[in-house]
Amino acid sequence: MSEEERPQKPTPEQIKEAASKIIGYFGGYFATWTIDIGIRAKLFEVISTYSDGITSEDLAKETGLNFLYIDVWCRNALGAELLDMKDDRYILSPAMSEVLLNRDSPAYVTGTAQVLVGLREVFASLREWIKTGEHSWWDAAPREFVDAVAESSRSFYTRLLNFVEGNTDIRNKLAEGGTLLEIGVGYGTGLIRFAELYPNAKLIGVDGDTYSLEQSKLNFAQKKMDNRSRFVRSTFEDYAESEVTDVALINISLHEARDIKRTIAVMHRSLKPSGVIIVSEFPYPDTKEGLRTPPARVMSGIQYFEAIIDDQLLPTREFVSLLSDAGFRNIKAVDLTPIHTVIIGYK
Repeated sequence: MSEEERPQKPTPEQIKEAASKIIGYFGGYFATWTIDIGIRAKLFEVISTYSDGITSEDLAKETGLNFLYIDVWCRNALGAELLDMKDDRYILSPAMSEVLLNRDSPAYVTGTAQVLVGLREVFASLREWIKTGEHSWWDAAPREFVDAVAESSRSFYTRLLNFVEGNTDIRNKLAEGGTLLEIGVGYGTGLIRFAELYPNAKLIGVDGDTYSLEQSKLNFAQKKMDNRSRFVRSTFEDYAESEVTDVALINISLHEARDIKRTIAVMHRSLKPSGVIIVSEFPYPDTKEGLRTPPARVMSGIQYFEAIIDDQLLPTREFVSLLSDAGFRNIKAVDLTPIHTVIIGYK
């Protein structure tokens, strides 16, 4: 190896910059756990009721929780800028209250924090599976993680609802009594919100997971909407009905299909003439610059779980190409946030 090819010794400034970058990631890890603990112990909720703030001592008294742990949590939340401080009182700003506590906000992020915490067993498994190549599936995932995924999907559905409301054609299809089919319905929480917004619409939920489908049925029954809905247990690729729906939706699940092309073909077949497909997905970047952004780092972390179930998030352009190949026309992709894109196409 020549002198020119030999790796150059880093400067003290380069070493400092590299270490600082990594320490920042460590801080983000603890901030994520601080969010999870604060939500589960209802600490953010209690603090939000005090416009002038509350001391850690009074917070411990009000919640009946251990003062030392509460005091440590408050200082972590302050350091992560989740809380503000006035004198010795901790305050939750209106903006933080919106993104942490308002489950119907398009900016709600708590579910995502709980997903990341729920991945701890996945990462522990990877220590061995990276050697063996072993894979798993949703039915073996920790229930806490599955519940967190359902919670994180709320903001995706909120943004989807806003998108549909802003699209005259799709809105009219549902408002005038059309049918909405959701592939990968999960617990049905998103489909229920569509049902509430469009009381004349009929609904079909499809999922291959028995537990999730039973939860969907239960949730619709509790809302007394079971007379407008029906559910089909099927894998994405094997759903067999033809021309039964006006709108076919799949929310942050298409990338997990065992056969994405076949799933899109199934959705195409399920649509009536002039029906519309809505693909709601993560817009995973495919450039170095794109990967080095905070939203992309979150999506890259999610890729670990996707790898365990033997799939991967895809760039938006690939979904557009797949819809075109399946015969959809007038395809349009819209980025709703840096981690959420919607692609629509017509039959």
